[in-house]
Amino acid sequence: MRGRRRGSDSNSHWLSFSDLMTSLVLVIILVLFYFLYQYFLMYDDYEQKRDQMVLLQATLEQTEQDIALKDQELTQKDEELTAAQADLETAQGELTAAQEDLAVQQLLLSAAQEAQELTQQELDQQQQELDQALSQLEENQQQIASQQEQLDNQQQQIEQLVGVRTRIIASLSQALEEANISASVDPTTGAIALASDVLFQTGESELSALGKTRIDQFLPVYLSVLFSEEYRPYVSEIIIEGHTDSVGNYISNLRLSQERAFSVASYVLDDSYSAISTETRELLRRIATANGRSFSDLILDENGQEDRDASRRVVFKFRLTDEQMVSQLQAILEGES
Repeated sequence: MRGRRRGSDSNSHWLSFSDLMTSLVLVIILVLFYFLYQYFLMYDDYEQKRDQMVLLQATLEQTEQDIALKDQELTQKDEELTAAQADLETAQGELTAAQEDLAVQQLLLSAAQEAQELTQQELDQQQQELDQALSQLEENQQQIASQQEQLDNQQQQIEQLVGVRTRIIASLSQALEEANISASVDPTTGAIALASDVLFQTGESELSALGKTRIDQFLPVYLSVLFSEEYRPYVSEIIIEGHTDSVGNYISNLRLSQERAFSVASYVLDDSYSAISTETRELLRRIATANGRSFSDLILDENGQEDRDASRRVVFKFRLTDEQMVSQLQAILEGES
């Protein structure tokens, strides 16, 4: 029993193993069939995809050919466009040049028009200026004629006054000489200087007795010439000037020169002065002035040094009517000549 059991167990064992192997083979076969099926499916799909790839490759090649053709066309179009752009730029440049030429022509035309207008305006203005200049010239000619007439009159007046001064100087020199009065007459101005040493004591301003005598001798002769009928209308002023030397300061000498001039003037203009007539005194009062000059007009010797004796003096001067104006006119006339 034990032996059968073993045989029975062994047969069961091999039976189970064979079943298992059968099942395994069947599984393997099924797997193989599955893989074959999958292979065939994949092969069919591969064939389809290969066909698609071939078709896609053909399509791609055709597309590339189309693209190449398009590129050629595009390149040709680009070349045509470039040529067209070059032609357009050339045309644009010609148009710009033509526009510039037109603008220049317009500017030239405008400038010509403006120049014509300006020329006409200038001609009108020049004509107006010429008319004004002619009018001004006529006025100037009239003024010149009037001024020339005035100058002629003034020249005559100058010549007359200059002649009067010359004649007065000559008459004074002659009258003083005939009266035996030693006084020199300046040949240019007609001024007569009386030495202060004769008229005053040193440093004094009161007339000395000798000085009064000297004045009494001199003044009637002097005034007889200036107040004569011939010269009286021309005499506008008689000036009594006091002068000192440079010893001392200017102010003190100015005071002394003024006091001496005043002393002489007050002596001859006083109502009690009897060396001249009342009428002559009244005439003298109207035109006489007295002032001091300190040492502002010194007398110099031959070496250019101060002559103190000569510098201390009282000077009698006369001024003619409009003498200042005449002097200026004479200077102008001398400058023009």
